This record gives sequence, C-alpha cells and structure tokens, in this order.
Amino acid sequence: MKRDIRIIPSNDAAFRRHVKHMAALHVFNTVDHLTQRLRTLFPRVVVRPSEVSGQEHVWYVYRDGVWRSGADPRWWADERTPRVSVTTEGWIEEANAPARAILGLGPSDAMPRFFTDFVAPGTLQDATDLFAVVAAGHELSATILVRPTSGEVIACDLRAWSQGGRIHAAFRLADDLPVQAAVATPASVAFSCEPASDALFARYAGETLARMPEPTPDGLALRLRRLYPHAQVEARGGTWLVRRDATRTVDPPTDWWRVDGLPAVRYDGQGLIFEANDAARAALGAELVGQHWQELVTAGTTDQVGAVLRMIADAGWAVSRFRMPGPDGYLFEFDSYTELSGDTFLTVMRPTSSGDSQSSG
Repeated sequence: MKRDIRIIPSNDAAFRRHVKHMAALHVFNTVDHLTQRLRTLFPRVVVRPSEVSGQEHVWYVYRDGVWRSGADPRWWADERTPRVSVTTEGWIEEANAPARAILGLGPSDAMPRFFTDFVAPGTLQDATDLFAVVAAGHELSATILVRPTSGEVIACDLRAWSQGGRIHAAFRLADDLPVQAAVATPASVAFSCEPASDALFARYAGETLARMPEPTPDGLALRLRRLYPHAQVEARGGTWLVRRDATRTVDPPTDWWRVDGLPAVRYDGQGLIFEANDAARAALGAELVGQHWQELVTAGTTDQVGAVLRMIADAGWAVSRFRMPGPDGYLFEFDSYTELSGDTFLTVMRPTSSGDSQSSG
C-alpha cells in the first residue's frame, strides 16, 4: 500500500523533505516503525494513522507530538542564545560560549569540529541527510537529539537556516525531555599509519578518531584533511590504514634538520614568531617576525596550530610534513622538524621535491 504521509507543521520544508526522503528509501509497515526511526533524531515526533474510513493509507506525522499554533516567541533571535556557524561542508567554525557549554567544549578546545561529532548514536546517516536539506536552503525548526563530548544524549530545540553561504543555527535545551544516560563508547578501531616515522601524524589521527561517535574511514579522512590535505583512510579487514600522503613517501635523510641553511623559525607557545633566518623569510615572506603561525597557514587550519603545538610539547619534538602558502600565494610542501626548548619552539623546514615520493602502486 502506498502511504500518503502528511507533515505537521506543513510549513517546515526541511522536516517535510527529510521525512519524505526517508519514506521513499525505506518501507515502514506500521506507524510505530516510522515513529521509532524518526525519534532517533526528533524525540517529540508522533505518527498517527487517519481515523477517516477509507483513508487508512494516510499517516500524519507531528513533528512536535501535537499541533502547535506557531506563536512561540522568537527565542532564537536573542544574541545570548547558544549559536554556531557552520560551513556548507559541515564544519562548525564558530560557537559562542553558551553553545560551547552545551556541546561540552571548553574555551581552549580547538575549532573547527565536524557537526557529526555531536550527533546521537545511530543517527549518522539521518543527521547527514537532514544537514544536506538545510544546506540546500530549507530552514529547519525542530527538537533534535545531540550528543555532547560528555557522552550523554540531550534534547535541544533547534532553529537552523542558510545565509551568506553558511549555515547558522541557534539552539537551547528542551527542558521537558529527559537526558539519556551516556552511551558506551564504540569499540576502538585498530589502525596503523604511514609513514610510520611520523609519530605526530599518528597521534593526531588517534585523537581525531577518538572524538568520532560513529567512526567511518571516510569520516576520519575528511577530518584529517583539514591539516593533512592528502590523507587517505582504507579499511583492510579489521584494521584501518591511515596514510598521510597521496603517494607512498620515502623518508627524508636521517637528521636532515641539521643541514646548514635550511629555513628556521623560533616562536612562543601562542605561535608568535620572534626569530626567523634568511631562508625562512625567503620561503614564507620577509615580514615573518611579529606574526603568528596561525596567520600563515592555509585557511581552515588556524585552530589546529594550537593542537599540534600541544602534541609537540608533550613529546618534546616531532618530525612531520605539512603545506602552507608561500609569498607568491602558491602552496608548497615541506618536511618539518620542531623541538621545544624551555617555553619556545624551533621549527626547521625542508621543502619537498618530486624525488621525495614514489608511486604507491
């Protein structure tokens, strides 16, 4: 029997498209079946069959459990409301203090974070589909389930809209719905990294993976590419192979950073550069001293600088490979050696060449 699914409120285009899309992809034999599926994202949803004789195929989907007049105050317009700004690719790049508090992020927690880091367990695909609907320009007003970093699942009233090439969202706790207990962390994923010599990349991959509530190879690769743009993740049986580079790289010479004349920069724990040699100024621009690393890296990676410095500080030193814009605006890749001495960092760079890699076959 073909279902005639009617959405209430009828003016919520995002919710309507999401339900219709789900109904087109799956067979729901009972209203309870559809209700359970929708409630993984929308905890207030109620589905009722029509009571009119001859219209048993008509189902009414109430987003809020009941019909509402739509006369609620515009709570989302208050600037004190938790709010985030998200790229159309899904990266949360800005979050005010109230939003950080609800999501379990402290003032020093690095941004951006991918929105699926906060979806309730079991809702990854549905949340991704719904995000695409909003990104396509359909405003959403609903109560949804969110999983903060603390692990419990909470209900939030959400208002999300697309504007100026970004998605803006305001949300608040839905106090009339109970908090669900923290869900057990998924079993850890066994993974190995290439090149094996890059301990910094392996640690960054491990920390990124640990923040993902529903890890997938594609999801991990997407997150890693903010800092390592060529990263690839391949599932091989029960183990994931995480590659830093698009091709299999040959490790640079041992202690290459001891060669005289390589670009070298000294800076403090905040990334403020206070010393740079001639080679560094030629590679990165003459006005290096007085700038922060965050001003020099590629767009979208500024907040990762602090996370990388923290990892290096914990280890004392690290060798890795990055890329960044040169004075001409073009990106160049370089091997990087960084060590911590007291409260300052020293980074030595070795621009890569075509001879540094070979086909991975």
